[in-house]
Amino acid sequence: MQSSAVRGTPQWLRGLLSEEFFDACAVHPAERKNDKNHFCADCAAALCRHCLPHDPSHNVLQIWKYASCFVVRVDDLKLFDCTGIQSHTVSDHEVVFLNERTARKRSACAENPCAACARPLSSGHDYCSLFCKVKHLGESERGLRCALRVNRKAAAAGEEAAGSEPQNGKRPRASSSKAGPSCGGSSGKRSRKQLAPARSPFC
Repeated sequence: MQSSAVRGTPQWLRGLLSEEFFDACAVHPAERKNDKNHFCADCAAALCRHCLPHDPSHNVLQIWKYASCFVVRVDDLKLFDCTGIQSHTVSDHEVVFLNERTARKRSACAENPCAACARPLSSGHDYCSLFCKVKHLGESERGLRCALRVNRKAAAAGEEAAGSEPQNGKRPRASSSKAGPSCGGSSGKRSRKQLAPARSPFC
């Protein structure tokens, strides 16, 4: 994916936007429903249902298909602020497209074009996909810091206590997100920096 060149893009986000989901899992070829339709942000890897981690602290997203494109539920994407991305309602859930869409004609002269790819959007939106927001923010001076959330706990706290004064006049420091044990058995694309070897899930 092109976002590998976008400065400040964390490993999990590069992985999420570069994966080819719904391919058969090479680790579980004999299992039924072995298509890779999940993504673990802690391991930066695509997973099938049989690869899902036993550790509940892992941030696992389920990937869906809508209009032949990969989408993710906004409520599930806790580590990134989806504000400004045009969303769609699928089965009563709000979803956003992961990657830039190319089927529809682009036009910089459109009344409300996507800030990154000029695809016409409905009023009130700035981006057609998660990728386009990542690309556009990565090229700005502030970069992606304004949209990235350190971890789910910090994101939830920020939503619940926005604008409130911190206790004792001190603002607690957000701890960096640390990956736990690797998700079992995934052979998806992993960064070379990931040192934890892949292992099969316990049966």
